Amino acid sequence: RRGVEFLNFHAVGGVEMLRAGIEAYREGARDAGHPSPIALGVTILTSDADASAFELRLEICRAAGADGVVCAAAEIDRARRAGMRTMVPGIRRAGDDANDQARVATPQEAIAAGAHWLVIGRTVSAAPDPERAAAEVVADVDRVGAST
Repeated sequence: RRGVEFLNFHAVGGVEMLRAGIEAYREGARDAGHPSPIALGVTILTSDADASAFELRLEICRAAGADGVVCAAAEIDRARRAGMRTMVPGIRRAGDDANDQARVATPQEAIAAGAHWLVIGRTVSAAPDPERAAAEVVADVDRVGAST
């Protein structure tokens, strides 16, 4: 009813948990006559500098039937090679403070690396002029699109 497009599950829960969650929400959406949201498995938080468990969690997501993963820009290539779509948080414009994020990328870097979707928060919400910041991010993304 609310137009949910994505639903995410944390891969740290393992294959069985992810699979059960994905199957249950798909069944519920179908029974309610709604399209299923895209199921994403969260691999490693971008606030965590240690991404050594990425491959394991990527495999958990793939084995559980997720449609894609939430991952840092640095992992996009590996996720795409595994057939997963990618939602990328930790997006900051050049010169922005990383805040608590350990693994960040600019919108241009993430799009150029093949991201399907970007999660953009404080770069806009904490900006002195959020409307202008949002417009600048859109322009950044448009420039990448125009060059590819």
